[in-house]
Amino acid sequence: MAATIASTHSWVRENAKGKNSLVKGKRMYSIGIVNGKKLPFKSFSIYFRLVPLCFLFAWSGLANSLILPPIGDHALKVLSSTVLELSLISAKNPDPAPVVQWNFVGDNFLPAIPATSKFVVTADSSTASITQVGFKRRPIYAPLKTRDLRIGNYLYLTLAQPLSDGQTITVTNPDGDIWNGASVQYTAVVDPFRYNPALHVNQVGYLPAGSKKAMVGYYLGSLGEMAIRSTTFNLVETQTRNVVYTGVLNRRPDVGFSYSPSPYQQVYEADFSAFQTAGEYVLQVPGMGISLPFLINEGTAAAFARAYALGLYHQRCGTANSLPFTRFEHDACHIAPAEVPDMTFTSVNYQLASESSDYANNPLHTAPQLKDVNSSLYPFINKGPIDVSKGHHDAGDYSKYTINSAALIHHLVFAADSFPGAGALDNLNLPESGDGKSDLLQEAKCEADFLAKMQDADGGFYFLVYPRNRVYEDDVLPDHGDSQVVFPKTTAVTAAAVGALAEIASSPTFKQQFPVEAANYLAQAVKGWSFLTNAIATFGKNGSYQKITHYGNEFMHDDELAWAAAAMFVATGDQSYHEQLKAWYDPADPNTRRWTWWRLFEGYGCAARAYAFAARSGRLSAADLDPAYLAKCEAEIIAAGDDIARFADQTAYGTSFPDPNKSFGNAGWYFSGERAFEIATASQLAAKPSYLPAIIGNMNYEGGCNPVNITYITGLGWQRQREIVHQYAQNDLRVLPPSGLPLGNIQGGFAYLENYKQELGKLCFPPDGAATAPYPFYDRWGDSFNTTTEFVIVDQARGLGTMAFLMAQSGAGASPSVRINGQISGLPSVIPAQQSVAASLTAPGLDLSQARIVWEAADQEPSIGSVFQFAPKNPGTQWVEVEAQLPDG
Repeated sequence: MAATIASTHSWVRENAKGKNSLVKGKRMYSIGIVNGKKLPFKSFSIYFRLVPLCFLFAWSGLANSLILPPIGDHALKVLSSTVLELSLISAKNPDPAPVVQWNFVGDNFLPAIPATSKFVVTADSSTASITQVGFKRRPIYAPLKTRDLRIGNYLYLTLAQPLSDGQTITVTNPDGDIWNGASVQYTAVVDPFRYNPALHVNQVGYLPAGSKKAMVGYYLGSLGEMAIRSTTFNLVETQTRNVVYTGVLNRRPDVGFSYSPSPYQQVYEADFSAFQTAGEYVLQVPGMGISLPFLINEGTAAAFARAYALGLYHQRCGTANSLPFTRFEHDACHIAPAEVPDMTFTSVNYQLASESSDYANNPLHTAPQLKDVNSSLYPFINKGPIDVSKGHHDAGDYSKYTINSAALIHHLVFAADSFPGAGALDNLNLPESGDGKSDLLQEAKCEADFLAKMQDADGGFYFLVYPRNRVYEDDVLPDHGDSQVVFPKTTAVTAAAVGALAEIASSPTFKQQFPVEAANYLAQAVKGWSFLTNAIATFGKNGSYQKITHYGNEFMHDDELAWAAAAMFVATGDQSYHEQLKAWYDPADPNTRRWTWWRLFEGYGCAARAYAFAARSGRLSAADLDPAYLAKCEAEIIAAGDDIARFADQTAYGTSFPDPNKSFGNAGWYFSGERAFEIATASQLAAKPSYLPAIIGNMNYEGGCNPVNITYITGLGWQRQREIVHQYAQNDLRVLPPSGLPLGNIQGGFAYLENYKQELGKLCFPPDGAATAPYPFYDRWGDSFNTTTEFVIVDQARGLGTMAFLMAQSGAGASPSVRINGQISGLPSVIPAQQSVAASLTAPGLDLSQARIVWEAADQEPSIGSVFQFAPKNPGTQWVEVEAQLPDG
């Protein structure tokens, strides 16, 4: 496939008469469907977008990997020649579920697992002896808004003698007390090409010339880890089933967990880096079956980068999300000016008091509590209303936090300026792509244009943009969002804004492409610096800081002030900023690290990067820098890269989960692609062989090479999460969330939700909180609303920067974005309700044979495949959408 075709990203809508056109507006073509009667054309909308993947083949055993398992769903899987898994999806809803409950947990979470005598295993006509029975249980689905609890129950049987390929295996429960054999049957064939969830791959793919590793391992609940008896693996081409590569499995034990027994000691690595032929493959382990399919393709990194870019596009505020860039549309949102609050704004003042109530816990916080508008040390000058449109929604909510806006700008500008080739990317499938200007810098400009509007007349910057009368706009789409207000100014967010605006203003590429904006941004940064120096002169360094929320509070404003000084020096060469930076920030001081071990945290990291790359990015000459101070910044950056690479090497599945988190037994807000940004940065200073494999290992984990085989970026992979912390996703009509959004990769457990209270955590067995042999961390997944998995735009920017670094080094880095019309075929003008119809997607001139095509329709489960077979469930207006992702994103 030619690069120019493979990078296609387009949307088309089709009407009942088959007319096709590229549509950018909001009006929809339509089809009417009612019990065999023709309806006036009403809003039956068909959207489809060519975005990227490959089709699932029949012999994997996963015809539709996106479907939500129904209550009562059950299966027998042959995990190895001596281990069987029996699964049952049950419920615990207000109305009794119509299936038996597997409750093999007694008082105090002690197991009450059935004896081996309760089961009979036959292999063909012979009885197989059972030596052990194990059990695990975990909620697999618990949506926020409507109670629909689905529980995954799994029994494990270990056998005394190994099974052989080709045998038919049946498991019965003669007493009928565990399941009713008349209605529930457990049978499977020992097929060497059966899908096995114990084999974990990057479901998006692998780069031909890069590190290519898959993992083998599985958690058996009360039995602990499954022993991996196989010693070799095969790479199998999907269409021919030919073995194209054979390798040795090597044990990859995890390091760092402090409880006993230590988890993930029986994970094995399949390294096929030496094999570089492009194509579609599965991993096969003799005696265990095959993995999900994956590509070896030059566009793999581009698929991740373009997904991240699409996610940021979905977060844009003050503008529409529309075709041809996304099927997740909304009109321009939050375009009305924001109000400036006073003491009559009850909700604002309540939030200020609540969020800042713990200010006295920090003895360095000597300023008065910012408990209401009148308590601010920096009164509003502009009484409003204020145009604060544009930018990006900060996270799953629609608010916009100044400090995160600034950090987004820093990381995208840094990546564009300092990662080879990243700044030249003009093909990320954004509205600006193809205009000859840097996509990364233009996404940063979207944020900088907003940030510039957040400055008051005295140079200070407002803390955030927020709903006027409540905390979250959790029941509306963004274009129906609330009236908004700004919160008072603080020195922390002002310093961050100064740093960000000075950096983008001094970017050589940005100055060339946007000279007027660059000059304006720098003038605003200078004005913001004056605000800071006046504040410190009036109240003292500590006394000038007032906390509002945890944003920017880790080191009070000290790290943001250091960042502002570094960025102003680098932008201007003025030695007064230089001296101030060195007085405020010692990169070797462990107190500038979060918890003394997390290097380059928040503003300090921005300061170190800005200074260390001042000459490399072309902002200053090497002679302008202090060699000793430069060496300190570089050493801290390299040490940070070493830490993240070491964490990846010591984690069984290749992600950079920190060993302090392991030893303390906590997790949350962890994103593999975001953490790898530090390795990409360090690699520009030190060419260490451990760096690139560690970056790719983090990409692999996010792409599905993890114990639960879930892709942690929406819109990618075969198995996807549908319930996420995101207000758009919670309020639109679709099952699947908008594509390109990162999800927290590791979570400590389930969140408290009103419809379930603490029920979700209590249903887990073994318990997450057990002192000995708890449910292991990387397996603690459930498709549920969990705020510890919520991203912010900083995570998106860092993840995009990491993937842009990889993409720029691949063959897809130079392929342009192209838009091609496509069409849905197979839909008649009238479809009787309950009558099956088959729809398919075609795009003339485009090869969709390796596209992963996802369908959604009214009252239907999402479906993945080249053909969508469905029957309208109810008379009336219907809708269908299709999204096809090509191998390069």
